[in-house]
Amino acid sequence: MLVTSLNTLMSLVRLRLVPVRATLCALLLFNLAACQQADLSDREKKRLLSLSLATLQAPRDPSNRYADNTDAQRLGESLFFDKRLSSNNEVSCATCHIPEKSFTDGLARAQAQFETDPDYPALRNTPTVIGSAWQTWQYWDGRRDSLWSQALTPIEAPTEMAGNRVAVARLVLSDNDYRTQYETIFGPLPYNTAQLPYDATPMGTQDAKRHWYQVSKPMQTKINQTFANVGKALAAYQSTLRPPVTRFDRFAEQLAAGESYTDVLSKLEYQGARLFVNEKKTQCLECHNGPLLSNGDFHNIGSATFTGDQIDFGRILGVQSAMIDEFNCHGRYSDAEARDCTHLNFMNQSDFVHTQGGFRTPTLRGVADTAPYFHDGRFTDLRQVIQHYTTAVSTEQPTELRQFPLSDKETDALQAFLKTLSPE
Repeated sequence: MLVTSLNTLMSLVRLRLVPVRATLCALLLFNLAACQQADLSDREKKRLLSLSLATLQAPRDPSNRYADNTDAQRLGESLFFDKRLSSNNEVSCATCHIPEKSFTDGLARAQAQFETDPDYPALRNTPTVIGSAWQTWQYWDGRRDSLWSQALTPIEAPTEMAGNRVAVARLVLSDNDYRTQYETIFGPLPYNTAQLPYDATPMGTQDAKRHWYQVSKPMQTKINQTFANVGKALAAYQSTLRPPVTRFDRFAEQLAAGESYTDVLSKLEYQGARLFVNEKKTQCLECHNGPLLSNGDFHNIGSATFTGDQIDFGRILGVQSAMIDEFNCHGRYSDAEARDCTHLNFMNQSDFVHTQGGFRTPTLRGVADTAPYFHDGRFTDLRQVIQHYTTAVSTEQPTELRQFPLSDKETDALQAFLKTLSPE
């Protein structure tokens, strides 16, 4: 009976009444992998393989020559978990970027030193720092242009660590281990504790600002250099936080080798992967591309807040902040030549109107473990996120979204695929 059926099927193929691809799958019913391989177009394969972690190159930041320095990485790791960087000795970088939670905090909006103070409302969700060394722009609005300059900001932010750069310098001087490590990497500190002012920073309280501007310019430069070096050490540690290999990456590896991958992805996950790279069905790949599944750019998806108590314009203010930051790539504390700061050199500063309401595309690596979602943590699960895109929520503001309705089954498939991007 089987032989007769196969002979009939082959006759239909010769008469061009049955596609060859369908015939291959019919002849190899026992081998689902062959059917899947045959079912994928070359375009789909290339797109899926482009998302593989195997294509991720080493991070590059010309403004931080210590990023690959193992001593700097060790110092940065210690600093990352040190609560003495905060004014109350209770908050560290790891307070919000918790390793056990994929270096997020699991909260809708970040909470640090002033989590219960209504005068200091938290505006934004804590993004993961895994893979952050591969991103040019930092923060949801891109207001910092390097990982080391970003690392400095929370230390002095009143809603986060509420510390100051002079206190950081004092810590490095007073802790023997820190001082030894620091001077091994960056050279001797050019001052002693007695020469440092107290509570001085251009970013703090009125008293702290007054103290800062009473300091001589040469001393300000020395303190800033120490502060910048601490940021570079913190960034060096974070550059070691490479996204881990996931089931999707194993799927891509076997796909590239032409091997069976049916034991890696389920049928639903496989369908979701194909949906993800299908530009006629979804828009996912427009922003979530490359091995980090993020283009690192800014997009208006109708999530900004232009009214109320917690206004958030997004990228439009981030552009300006990055340009005036004294620790940016063009600044005196950068290790880069001006020609190497291409992201600043070629940034369109006249295009502010189109950046209003835009936020940086987050990585989808580990996305199932980093809820809540969006810059303000408004969504608690992936299904809500998908539905936001598929329904193209109507807003009074301009948005880049175009409606692409999916069935419930397709939504299930896309959600299942996204979960394969988390470590096993």
